[in-house]
Amino acid sequence: MRFSEAFNIERADEDDWFDPHLTIDTKLFIDPLLLLDIGGEWAGAHDELIAHFVHCYGLVAKATSSGSLSAVAARRLLTFPEPAEIGLGYTAQGTSGAGAGAQFANRMADGIAVAIRAGLANPEHIEEIGILNAGIGADRISDAVANVLKPRLISYTQEVAARHGVPLEDQKVRHARVNLAAGRWVDEVVALPKNPSTGKPIILVPQMLLNELPILNADDWFDSDLNTDVRLQMNLTVGAAVRKADIVRWARTHPDRVRTWAREQTSREDLAGYDFESDPIGVVQWDREPARWASEHPIEVPQVVTVVDLVALVGKTIEQFQHFIEEQRGWKLLHNDDGSYKPEEAAQLAYLGMAQSYLRLYGVELDREVELGRGPVDFKATSGASARLLVEMKKEHNGKFWNGIEAQLPSYLRSDGSKYGWYVALRFRSNRPSDIRLRTLPAVVSRVARETGTNLRFTVVDARPKESASNIDPADIDKMIEGLEPS
Repeated sequence: MRFSEAFNIERADEDDWFDPHLTIDTKLFIDPLLLLDIGGEWAGAHDELIAHFVHCYGLVAKATSSGSLSAVAARRLLTFPEPAEIGLGYTAQGTSGAGAGAQFANRMADGIAVAIRAGLANPEHIEEIGILNAGIGADRISDAVANVLKPRLISYTQEVAARHGVPLEDQKVRHARVNLAAGRWVDEVVALPKNPSTGKPIILVPQMLLNELPILNADDWFDSDLNTDVRLQMNLTVGAAVRKADIVRWARTHPDRVRTWAREQTSREDLAGYDFESDPIGVVQWDREPARWASEHPIEVPQVVTVVDLVALVGKTIEQFQHFIEEQRGWKLLHNDDGSYKPEEAAQLAYLGMAQSYLRLYGVELDREVELGRGPVDFKATSGASARLLVEMKKEHNGKFWNGIEAQLPSYLRSDGSKYGWYVALRFRSNRPSDIRLRTLPAVVSRVARETGTNLRFTVVDARPKESASNIDPADIDKMIEGLEPS
C-alpha cells in the first residue's frame, strides 16, 4: 500500500512528492546535486547541507587525535542513521534499516581528512567524500542529506498533509534537527502522518530529488575524460568494471581532478533525477499492474494449515505470475524501451506485488530478502509457526544461475530449517545456450533435491517480449496449425 492509497489522496498538479510504499523501501536515493535546481521553498537547501559539512571539516582539521574533543564532535555530527520515515534505500526487510553508525561516521571523517590533506579544505559537494572513500555509497550520501535537511522535509510533509486533510499525530523523530554550536543532534516529538502498517511516522520527499545514484559518483568520475591516462595505465576502457577500492586509490592520488570534475557536472544543463515514467530499474511501478491483475483474477485453495497447503498456494501465485508475464504483457515491466533488460529485482518486485495480494487473504506472510546466514533469500513465505517455503528467482543468463539452485537455495533451506523450496527461472534470451540450460534444469533440480533431502520445485517464466496477437500474420498462424497436424 502506498501513502496516497492509505490516506485516499487524489494527486493534483502541485503534488510533487514521491508516493512511498509503506511496507517496502524503494531503492532510490536523495541526490544532493539536484538540490541546486529545485528552487522554491528549497532554495538554500544545498547551502545548508554544505554548511553542516563545512563545520565538520573544521572539526576534523582541528582534531589532534581520534579521541580529541574535536574528533569526537565531528564523528557525532557525521552520524547519519537511516531515516526509516522516508522509505528509501537498501533496507532488506520492510522499512526499518539499521543506518549508519559509528563505523560510517569514522569513514566520513576519514574521507574528510583525506580531502583536507589533498587541499580540498572547503567542501563544495558532499559526494566528493564518497569518491574518496570505498565505504561511502549512494545510501550513505542520501542518509546524510535526509538527516541534515530533516526539518525542511518535516515542514514539507506537514504542508502536503494539510493540503489533503491527512491526520497528523505527535511522534518522536530521531535527528529531528541539529545543533551545530553544541555539536549534537536533537530528537523531538513532531506532528506527522502515521504509517498504518508500522505505526511509525512518515516523511515525504520531493520526487525530483530522487535518483538511482548520485550524479556525482565514483564510477562516472573514473570514466570521465580527466582520467583517460589512468585508464590507459590500467589497460581499461570506459565503463569497464573496476573495484571501488581502486577508484578511491586513484581519487586520493588525484583529488584535484575530483573537484574539477564535480564543478563541470554542476554546470551541466541536462541534470535530471530518476525517470519515473520508464522506471529503468523497475523499483517504482512494480505494485500497480500485478496487484490489479491479482484483484481481478482471484485464486481458490483450501485453508492453509500444513506446509503442503502452503506449497500449493504459493504454487498458484507463481502460476498466476507466469501467466501475467507471458500472456498479459507483464513482460513489459521487465524490459526498458531501448530493449535492455531491467535488473533481476524488477521481476522479484513484480512477483511480490502480485503474490502479497493473494497470500494475505490466507493469512500467509511473504517477506522479501530475508537474511538467512549466508545471504538473503529472495522470498520466505510463512504460515503459522512451522509452515515455511523459500523462493529463489534468477535470470536464466545470470552467471550465478546454477549456483542459485545447487548452492544458494539449499544453503538457505538448511539455515532456515525448512525442507521446501521453489526455484523460478526467468528467460530473457532466445539462443541455444538458453535452450540447453533450461532443458537441463529439471534434472539438476531433481538431483539437488535428492542429494539434500529437500522438496524442490521449479518454474520457468518466459520474460521474452511477445508480439501482439493483432500483429501476427494469418499466414503464420496457418503455418503454425499445419505444424501441429500429424503427418
